[in-house]
Amino acid sequence: MENVISKYCIVKPHEVIVDGKVDFSDSENPEYGAFMKAIYKHYEVKYPKYFKMDNLCKVAFLATEIVLQGNDQIKELDPGKVGVILQNSHSSIDTDSKYNDTIKDKANYFPSPAVFVYTLPNVMIGEICIRNKFQGENTCFIAKEFDAEFISDYVNGLLDSGKIDACVTGWADYIDGEYCAMLFLVEKSKENIKDNISFKPEFINQLIK
Repeated sequence: MENVISKYCIVKPHEVIVDGKVDFSDSENPEYGAFMKAIYKHYEVKYPKYFKMDNLCKVAFLATEIVLQGNDQIKELDPGKVGVILQNSHSSIDTDSKYNDTIKDKANYFPSPAVFVYTLPNVMIGEICIRNKFQGENTCFIAKEFDAEFISDYVNGLLDSGKIDACVTGWADYIDGEYCAMLFLVEKSKENIKDNISFKPEFINQLIK
């Protein structure tokens, strides 16, 4: 049985694209934090812990919220059968640098546990899993750019082996105010769903052009 994209979301400066169409745009809030807050309000996300997240977690978290909205069938799956597999380019270096600023000066040494907790790229996956109670396989791979062939092979392998039944997967990156999230909800094909998009590199690359 083929594995398909049941919904996808791209978050980039000024706009949110859902299933190929601009679903939300806001040129009045060009600054990252203001735009993320505008997305949070527009999609009526209600999760106070969001405001404590670092910048990488915020963009990945919001893209996931959008991808999962209206997909109630995910809640019916075994939590241990839902995976989160992401890629990015800069790991958690943006937060790493901020944390380093708190410890590099011995005369002004003020390490922050609230910052330190985000000094791993997997933490964004942890935030997504905690929010949605997902317990399936999860990891973040570091690459120069989004590798559709690699992510397709990896996620399809998990689905085909039966280790998971659904997966939130794709790319989420943030560095110095530059950011992009491209997330896909991938499931096994269902006969009653029309216009399924195969989760293969050639189709993935067409969606994110």
